[in-house]
Amino acid sequence: MSITVLIAGGSGFIGTRLTKMLTAKGYAVTILTRNPLKVQHAKSYYWNIEKQEIDYNCLNEADIIINLSGSNIAEKPWTAKRKAELISSRVNAARLLYNTLQSHRHHVKCYIGASAIGFYPEGENLTEDNSGCDSFLSELCKKWERESLRMADLNIRTSVVRIGLVMSPAGGIMKEILKLLRLYIAPVFGNRRQWQSWIHIDDLCGIIIHLLDNDSLNGTYNAVAPLPLRALDLLSSIQLSLRKPGIRIFIPSWLLKIILGSRCEMLLSSQKAKADKIIQAGYNFRFTNPGTFS
Repeated sequence: MSITVLIAGGSGFIGTRLTKMLTAKGYAVTILTRNPLKVQHAKSYYWNIEKQEIDYNCLNEADIIINLSGSNIAEKPWTAKRKAELISSRVNAARLLYNTLQSHRHHVKCYIGASAIGFYPEGENLTEDNSGCDSFLSELCKKWERESLRMADLNIRTSVVRIGLVMSPAGGIMKEILKLLRLYIAPVFGNRRQWQSWIHIDDLCGIIIHLLDNDSLNGTYNAVAPLPLRALDLLSSIQLSLRKPGIRIFIPSWLLKIILGSRCEMLLSSQKAKADKIIQAGYNFRFTNPGTFS
């Protein structure tokens, strides 16, 4: 009998790739979504985070829950209202799952929640033992993780992955850069020297699968490649991987702040996170070198 993984937020580019990789390994996958009729790649169930509604039948088959839910962090300006939405979309998603698991019979043994390296302050050699800071992204991640880690109170093995910049032509920052490269524009942000901790989408999904496969693993893990890159090197590697030349356009920090407002934090922060913990837990990275992002 196959193990069933329920993915909340499974219709996005990470969830879609994760579904494919899980299915290839013999797992059954179901999806929680606001629009079940639009999901074609897996069996789906309705939920609505804002209304705290969920189809409790989603628990009938679920052995493992992976929660990738959260409104797009870069989509809109970070007004006070938008910041509240970004936090609530993550915290309330985890809370709805917690309340559902607490109040209904189930056989869920493992829960994996998402977070981000935005948890950390700027710096190098950042490990899971480092404290957060007072930035908006850090405060968001703290609240997000706190809600996810409550699952352990229900005797469910719980892990959280702090995700770096996801490299995939299908979504994330790489997709946005690719749009500009098609116009032969290669944008370089800030002082071009800030550290950017990246991860190939297949390694991100691989880490999640490694965590659910190994009953001894729990807690928080950085989901970043072992070799972080400076901003300029990251761009060069994307260009090399996709064979896309372009004119380097240097966008200084002050201009980026005018264009993006406080969202520029995502591109200007310098965070060199370490992957040692997940490596010591037995995960072997497939993509570790520049030029292998495609």
